[in-house]
Amino acid sequence: MSQPGTVALTVEHDGSAQAIAFSPDSTRFASGGSGSVLRVRSVGIGVPLDAPSQGAVSSIAFSPDGAAFAVADFESLFLRSSSTGAVIWQGPLEPGNSVNTVRFSPDGKVVATTDTLVAVLDGATGASVRRMTVDTPLISGIDLSRDGARIALAIDERHGGDHRFAGSARVLELATGTELGRLTPDNAVLAVAFSPDASQVLCCAADDTTRMFEAVGGAQLWQTDDAGDNQDPPRFTAPTCLAFDPKGRWTVVGGSDGFARVREAESGVENGRAPTLAVDAPAPEIGAVTHVAFGPNGKVAASASTDNLVRLFNPDGKEHYTVTTDEVLAMEFSPDGRWLGIGCFGHALVIDNGELGRG
Repeated sequence: MSQPGTVALTVEHDGSAQAIAFSPDSTRFASGGSGSVLRVRSVGIGVPLDAPSQGAVSSIAFSPDGAAFAVADFESLFLRSSSTGAVIWQGPLEPGNSVNTVRFSPDGKVVATTDTLVAVLDGATGASVRRMTVDTPLISGIDLSRDGARIALAIDERHGGDHRFAGSARVLELATGTELGRLTPDNAVLAVAFSPDASQVLCCAADDTTRMFEAVGGAQLWQTDDAGDNQDPPRFTAPTCLAFDPKGRWTVVGGSDGFARVREAESGVENGRAPTLAVDAPAPEIGAVTHVAFGPNGKVAASASTDNLVRLFNPDGKEHYTVTTDEVLAMEFSPDGRWLGIGCFGHALVIDNGELGRG
């Protein structure tokens, strides 16, 4: 087994690799973006697969059985065979509107979004099962509950005709389209994440707050704003990305101040941060955190920042490795935790976490 932090696979692209996904068995890695080819590679020994792209791949997801993968590419949604790359079905969600995200529910349905629409599709045929329109644009982020019954939406109302500095985090029931809960911070909501049982939702907003609320009813459980950090002048965390520990104990939030903060999910109390620095230390020259993720074992988290560093660390902030990359456009752990996938301009990487990500 290689040393944790070793790059195990490099996939070259003729454009950006802004969308990545691992197969359910963690043996294959798909990447695509602004180039003309979407690539699927084995993490180890295996036959490479290339599929044509329209040059605007924004999201990729493998089906629960790994037999197919869905691709959001410009205005179209494709379902392709994992073995041949052949198109099984394709079509737009809304003509004239780009498809931004795609996910699979455990029962094989496809859940996809545009700026203003959530669509549930039959996985076998692509037929529309349900369509839910968001009243004020735009959908800036989503999370699908583990059981596929609920979707959380981050809404940014700074766009469109009103140009309002407002937003909300919403929870919808996919079977009916019913809104179950809503939280409205003082500005746009940038990201959302479900707790493992989907009873709570973590969100961060452009009002420099991170909040936890109940998925049903929308009651706020805690809020942090972290202004200052004992700095003069005060330095705000400006949270932009977040993730929930799959075990339910921790959350991780990345901020424009350069830190990824791990907090107790129950209370919001900070447990650690990466990089680890003394509280009264001078403001460091570190880049804004753009991506965070928790490994499936809940024992390690990862962050990527604009100073082109990827970190793997414990919930207390102890770092296991730091890898220098180009600007990170996408980041995801493999389902077994062994690998960390990274999408960059011109290539995608798979980093080996060794036994740190397992167990």
